[in-house]
Amino acid sequence: MEQQIRFLVEQYYDIQKLRVEAFNRIVAYVKSHNIVGTQIRHASQPEIEPQTKNASQKPNETQMEVAVKPSTIAHKIIKNKLPVPSEIKDLVWYHNSLLYTEKELAKRLDAWSSHHPLRINWLSKIYGVGPILSSALIAWLSPISRFDNISKLWKYCGMAPGQKRKRGQKIDYNPHLKTLMWKIASSFEKQKATKSRYRRIYDEKKRYYLNRPDLHEAIEKKKKGAKLHVRLMAMRFTVKRFLADTWIVWRKMEGLPVTKPYAHTILHHTDFVIPQPDKVDEEEEIW
Repeated sequence: MEQQIRFLVEQYYDIQKLRVEAFNRIVAYVKSHNIVGTQIRHASQPEIEPQTKNASQKPNETQMEVAVKPSTIAHKIIKNKLPVPSEIKDLVWYHNSLLYTEKELAKRLDAWSSHHPLRINWLSKIYGVGPILSSALIAWLSPISRFDNISKLWKYCGMAPGQKRKRGQKIDYNPHLKTLMWKIASSFEKQKATKSRYRRIYDEKKRYYLNRPDLHEAIEKKKKGAKLHVRLMAMRFTVKRFLADTWIVWRKMEGLPVTKPYAHTILHHTDFVIPQPDKVDEEEEIW
C-alpha cells in the first residue's frame, strides 16, 4: 500500500506543478491583452473585450477605484465569475481539470494517513506539515525500525554530509525523499515564528550563519550566492532537526530503542533539546 501512496504523492506534486503553469499562462493572457479591473463590474457581458490602454489618457476615478491585479482577474475567470475569453477557453478547462484531480488526490492521501499514530500524535501537531507531507513521510519512511539511528535516516533522505550526484556513480540516497525534505524545509520557512518551533530553529540557525566570520565576510563583499548559501544551510539544518525529532517520536511510539544524535552522544554537544510539538495539549515526556 505504501508504494501506491508514494506514487500518488509524486503525481499530486506533478499535477500541482502543471496546474500552476496553466494558471500563470492565464495571468499572462490577462496582462498581454490589457484586461483591466474595471471589467469586473460588467461581468454580465457575454465575453471580455480587451481594453487597450492609451498612455495619453489618464484613468478616471472609477477605473482607479476598481483596479486589481491580473492574478485576481485570472482567479475570477477560472471560477467563472467573469466570462471566459474564447482564446483561453481550453486553457481554463485544462486548469480546472487539473485542480479537480489535485483536490481528489489530496482527499485520498488525507484519508490514508488520518488514522496513523504518527500523524495523530506528532505530525498533525507541527505547523507546516499537512496531510500530503504527512502521508509522504509515513509512506516513504515506514517501517521506522529499519533505521537503527538518526544518521542512517539522514543518509537515506540525502541529508548526510557530502551527499550529491556524481557522474557515473550510483546515488546512496532516495532522491524522492531528498526533494520531499526541501518541500518540508520550505514549508517551515513560511510559518510564523510565534507559532512554529521549526521556524524559530530556522531563524536562529540563519542568524548564526550570518554572523559566522567567513560567511559574514562573503556577504559583506557581495559574493554571488552567499546569501542563498546561508538560507539553504539554515533550511538543511532545520529539516534535519525535524527528521531527528520524528525518528525519536516514531520509534518511541513503537517501543523501539532511541538514542541522541551522533553529535551529542559521541561529540558531546550540549545543545540537544527533546522533541516538542507546536500544538501541545498536555506535557508529554519523549524520553
